[in-house]
Parts: sequence; structure tokens; C-alpha cells
Amino acid sequence: MNNNIRKKAYGIMKSIEAMNQNERGQRPSESFGINYNKLRDLCHKNNSNLEELLPPSVTFEDYGSEGFPSMLTEHNFSEIHTFCSEIYHLLE
Repeated sequence: MNNNIRKKAYGIMKSIEAMNQNERGQRPSESFGINYNKLRDLCHKNNSNLEELLPPSVTFEDYGSEGFPSMLTEHNFSEIHTFCSEIYHLLE
């Protein structure tokens, strides 16, 4: 299972690395953040001994207008790349 978690973390990292610097500074969509949180939760579930070493879950903020929610993460792509890198290396 850890090998699959590492592969998923690696895939997220590679997609972010393909972005330019400006794009990496932007905040991902809610679905991207949920995807990262699922990865983190799966890592924690299978490696409870790493709890204190795991990076945080991402949180969300609504940037939409009234009646039109538009959730974005409160962390940018660069931060999430760092989080995924931490997970990737913790599972070596």
C-alpha cells in the first residue's frame, strides 16, 4: 500500500512541477485539495506511527459570491508540493 501512496504523491508532485512559478503560487480548487487530503488520510491510516511527522491537511476558503460558492484551498500549489514530497520521503 505504501508504494501506491508514494506513487500518488509523486504524481501530484510531477503535475505541480510542470507549472510555472506563477501557477505554483496559486491556490488549487476544492477537488484538488480533497484529493491531497485523501492521500494524507490514507498515509495516516496505514502508518499511524507517522502521525506527528505528517504534513497538515489542507483547509478551504470560499472565494465565491453570495449564492455561488467557489472553494479554494488555503494552501498554494507550492505548499502542497512540499507536503507531498514529505509524504513521499516518509514512506521510503
